[in-house]
Amino acid sequence: MSQIFWPKGWKLNVHAPGTGAALMILALTQIPVAIKTAAEVACIGEISHQMWRATKSHKGVNVIAVQKCNGKN
Repeated sequence: MSQIFWPKGWKLNVHAPGTGAALMILALTQIPVAIKTAAEVACIGEISHQMWRATKSHKGVNVIAVQKCNGKN
């Protein structure tokens, strides 16, 4: 007894013209998010390193770094 997971009418064509366009749109919409996230990670890393050097303690350093990078003084 074999089960058919994909009926003949449901075969996916990954080489269709719309597939490339859809993937390009997805990629272009994700680039600004990736840039913003990378900048936040870099900011948090730099601020937490500066705070650790100033206090020589790991307690609460990352919390303070996240708050500073998000705009809180």
